[in-house]
Amino acid sequence: MSSTKSQYRMLLKSQLAGFFALLLVGCSPQKEPVSQQQLMEQAATKPQAAMKLAKQRLADSELNEALNWFRQAARLGDSEGLNHALELQQRLEGRLATAKWLQQVFESDQLPASAISRSQRATLGLWQSAPATVPDSGYQAAAGCNLTVQPIVSQQAGIVRWQHLKSAWATDPLLSSLPVCFNELLKVNATELSCSEHAAERISCNYGSLTEQVLAGEFSQLLIIAGQGLASYNNGIVQLPDTASLALLQHEFMHVLGFIDEYPLSHIAAEKLCHPGSFATNLLFDSTPATVAAWRQQWLPETEAASDKVKLAAVETCQAAGQQAYRVVATINPMESYQTAMPELYQQLMVRALNSPENIMPVQYYFAYLARQQQAWQQWHALMQLAAGHGYGDAVNALQHL
Repeated sequence: MSSTKSQYRMLLKSQLAGFFALLLVGCSPQKEPVSQQQLMEQAATKPQAAMKLAKQRLADSELNEALNWFRQAARLGDSEGLNHALELQQRLEGRLATAKWLQQVFESDQLPASAISRSQRATLGLWQSAPATVPDSGYQAAAGCNLTVQPIVSQQAGIVRWQHLKSAWATDPLLSSLPVCFNELLKVNATELSCSEHAAERISCNYGSLTEQVLAGEFSQLLIIAGQGLASYNNGIVQLPDTASLALLQHEFMHVLGFIDEYPLSHIAAEKLCHPGSFATNLLFDSTPATVAAWRQQWLPETEAASDKVKLAAVETCQAAGQQAYRVVATINPMESYQTAMPELYQQLMVRALNSPENIMPVQYYFAYLARQQQAWQQWHALMQLAAGHGYGDAVNALQHL
């Protein structure tokens, strides 16, 4: 048992400090002619002393202490110390925390802005000119633009991921046939968008920082590729990590079109959504003939042989609310497991939803809600007008009742 624990500790140490293996060659802890106290006193003004302390702490796997001394060396003008500080902090705390630290030391004149390279700025999302669009990064669908999406990133990894997703979308037989367009990619500073980096949680960002872009842009949905964690769709915003696959983008985009997850929702979400007699694009919240007939009337054209295509199957969506929901196809599909095949009926439902884009809530409506919370009434009115311009009924009604 003790041998297993020892092996685990060795593996953990290797994972955290392996990147710096070359740095430590020839730096095994030895008796120093200068005491630790003297070395720390020297490190107040001498970068060499700070670097020596950093390497000693790194060798002992005291990673936070190593980071502090690398930072001190950086403040004293040691470029090697700065590079190692940036790499170590990204591994310990993530890119956003690293970008925020850099911004703080720049603003307090502890480091000159020229201390980091353009590549390092891009990695961390500290763009020198932002917001700014990335040339040749948009996508125009051959079928037209019934729905226009604004993609946004905050770091270089997001740019690379968007180029991959755009290319994959353009060559996918289903997605490329949809009347969906993407504007030129917009890059913003990571410290302003401030997207979370917690692997087991949904990504959240400072969406209010995009108000100016939402007011000025010609689109109805946002696609944000930034942060680390779980993807989601809410309030006109598709949120993806910068490692997302096309299958994950497709799943979240289906939420834009009113599709609901076919696996258990949270209790709060289930209580809000799961009401007998109602339905969504892909789900019915009971199986009564009246609900089935109402769903057919809205979602299936009269010319289609609906009876051959609709196969109700129980799903666990409403389990937390003690209700039974039914999907309209028999097979497991991307709304239950996002890497599975798309049923033909779901393809038809996607097209039908895009034929009535006025029923899709535009992101401007959500930003109007944010403006109302801040009692920014002029901004609320401008955003609500934009939402109404997309034909969204709730926005039209809100303006009529002023």
